[in-house]
Amino acid sequence: MKIILSVCLLVSAAIAALAQQPAPSPHRTAVYRGCCGRRVPKRVPPAAPNVTAQTAAPAAPDFFVGEAKVDVTKDETVIRLAMAQHASVLIELPANDGPRYIIPGDPEMATVDEKALERNKRAIVVRPGALFVAPPAKIRARTPAATVTAQMRSGLVVTFLFYPVEDLAQNVHRCVLSYNRDEVVARRRAAGLPVNLDTTTQERRNETGQSAAPISISVEPTDDAKPPDKESTKPSSSQPETSPKPKAEANAVASPLASPTDPPPLKPDGKVKETASAPTREALARAIKKPGQFKKWTKPVHGLSLSIVQTSDQKADFRVVLIAVKNATTDTMKLTPSGPDLLVEMLDDQGKPLNIEPVKKLHTEVSDGSGAISGSGTVYYAIAYSSPVLGVHQQMKVVVSQANAADEPASITLAINRR
Repeated sequence: MKIILSVCLLVSAAIAALAQQPAPSPHRTAVYRGCCGRRVPKRVPPAAPNVTAQTAAPAAPDFFVGEAKVDVTKDETVIRLAMAQHASVLIELPANDGPRYIIPGDPEMATVDEKALERNKRAIVVRPGALFVAPPAKIRARTPAATVTAQMRSGLVVTFLFYPVEDLAQNVHRCVLSYNRDEVVARRRAAGLPVNLDTTTQERRNETGQSAAPISISVEPTDDAKPPDKESTKPSSSQPETSPKPKAEANAVASPLASPTDPPPLKPDGKVKETASAPTREALARAIKKPGQFKKWTKPVHGLSLSIVQTSDQKADFRVVLIAVKNATTDTMKLTPSGPDLLVEMLDDQGKPLNIEPVKKLHTEVSDGSGAISGSGTVYYAIAYSSPVLGVHQQMKVVVSQANAADEPASITLAINRR
């Protein structure tokens, strides 16, 4: 009985202890719902950059490959050509011109085919030498390895630089030069350079022939202008020598035909130069004393401006022209020693020069003989000359150039009556 009461007492105590603890309140998870669905933008991963490197286009070479056509517009032109080993380069020239002198370089680098030149005097054939080898492929920079310089019969100078290449397809098999020979002659005459080299006297072959290390190759003129050989000029021992011709007959044969631009013949006594000196000095004194008579000036060409005054005496066999040369710059300028030059110019229907011939000067007077013009200064010239007979398409002009631009002179046309 006691045990039962003990158990009941323990149960009651336990129940009382539980009743004293607060009952836990029920917990409900709060759910928040918006009025509309919330959209979260999807994060798009950035595209991977294209790491494929584009191969750079190879730079164009600074020399001709394959076939070349060059328009030559000035003297001392440099032409760069590609040439491969075991190949050749044919250089064609205009029909009215050809090489007069050829100056090759090192024969172990490049040679000129003389046999081909004898057969065709309007073309030059260049072949590579044993040491003309292309550089390794890893070397991108290309430099010329051989050079050949040619001077044409007109006087034009052209320098060819040859670049070694490995690919035979890049070899310049044919190079055509295009230019006007008359324009070349006109430019060189205006610059005081020699022209028409095929009309000069024959050089000796033993001085100009090509040796193992040639200095230059002299190309003989064509059949129509070729002078006689030395052997043909020597008298034959089997035939008697002919007696010399009379002086009058020899002079008649040697004198060339007179051209329309030739000045009238001088007096037999040869005193025309003496009679022209005094009027020329007087004209120069008037020009220095009265500079206002020079009214029309040309536009400056490389700093030079020209003005002329023409004086003439119908009874005299010559004319005097006064030339004023002004320095349009502030620097001292040096003139070419041969100027001013008097030229007769042949023009075509479009007014372009075809040929230029010099006019002989009888006497020249200058206000300053030093050949230099100070900044903004003026030099006066008085020139006596034999007046030429001009054609319908001819005109006479005065040309003056400075030392730093001799190939581009200043010019002015003379106002003379054409006959």
